[in-house]
Amino acid sequence: MSDLEEQKPGVSRRTVTKAMAWSVPVVALAVPTPAYAASPGVIELSGLGCKLPGNSQDTFKGYAFRASIQNTTNAQVTVTITDMDLGTSDLGDVGIIDLNTCTLLGTNTFVIPANTTLSNVALVTENAATSENGALIVQYTVEGVPDTASATADGLPPIQGNTCEENVFSATERTCINSIVA
Repeated sequence: MSDLEEQKPGVSRRTVTKAMAWSVPVVALAVPTPAYAASPGVIELSGLGCKLPGNSQDTFKGYAFRASIQNTTNAQVTVTITDMDLGTSDLGDVGIIDLNTCTLLGTNTFVIPANTTLSNVALVTENAATSENGALIVQYTVEGVPDTASATADGLPPIQGNTCEENVFSATERTCINSIVA
């Protein structure tokens, strides 16, 4: 528009368009993010464990490791152990035993109820190719989200010995483990 043209009273289309561009509300999309995605690991290893006797067990011939498992969310979660290694040895399938109730929660996959801490758990492995010490690594998923727990495992005594009872599992806990894996 030139200076010579007559200006019309009111608001121009250009002014209305600019105002609309700035006044359009921003819509935030609420995409649910699982609480466990940002939380610390669900499985915590102590590194303490005992070796199971090789040929006297039908199902698990490996190790029993002390652990705790925690779900701080308001929903139950499914945990799947995808790999467990000690040093360079793959420990195979893993049974998860709640030592307080002497219950097998599952083999590799188990459910943790909402807002639950299982502070007295044994992870019992299928294999023990060698009597190896070193890095104990558990890789797992929580509802498909990968995570890892690790500890150093040294001096893993036989489960039927006094050293295991004094340092790792009580007599009651050892009886529980043996009753489930036998």
